[in-house]
Amino acid sequence: MDAAAINWRNQLEPETRQLLLKNIITKLKFGHLPGDYDEDLELQKLAHSIEQKSYAGATTQADYFDKIASKILLLEKAREREWRHQLHPESRQRIVNKITDTLRRHIPVSGPEGSQELWKIARRFEEKIFEAATSQSDYLRKISLKMLTMETKSQGSHGQLSNQLGLNNQPANPDDTNPRQHGSRNRRMPAWTDDYHMG
Repeated sequence: MDAAAINWRNQLEPETRQLLLKNIITKLKFGHLPGDYDEDLELQKLAHSIEQKSYAGATTQADYFDKIASKILLLEKAREREWRHQLHPESRQRIVNKITDTLRRHIPVSGPEGSQELWKIARRFEEKIFEAATSQSDYLRKISLKMLTMETKSQGSHGQLSNQLGLNNQPANPDDTNPRQHGSRNRRMPAWTDDYHMG
């Protein structure tokens, strides 16, 4: 090992390496579902491996930074190609459950039939976005945006949630003439669920 290689390592502050490590972890976690302890641990191990191998193999500080950037870029490209295979069914089910919970907060239903109907809407919602997404981060972004749309539209233009949900037997939208009924109480499903309704 020549003097130049030794010198750049001596000049690199430990705080700089820690900051780079945190940035690598953030990059690796982007597009992954939060709350999975085992997955988070694996990503942290991968980040440590990337940083340490780049540090050990680099000949200069610039080379060290370049090696880290190259490895992350390769991982991101691989993730974009294989993200559907890497997304665990349990993760998708958690998302369907979250969508169902969001629907349940804004659509009054009763009994098992009503709950099953909401679950079908949520499942169809997730499946359409899963097929349309180009990467895991795109998938999660689309899910988040659609759920935000649900929350916004369910409030109604004047905050009259009961009208939006059809509790007063009025259409949720003046142009909506589709008499979709739901459950034993004959409550209409909001118009914004139509794209995700499984007949």
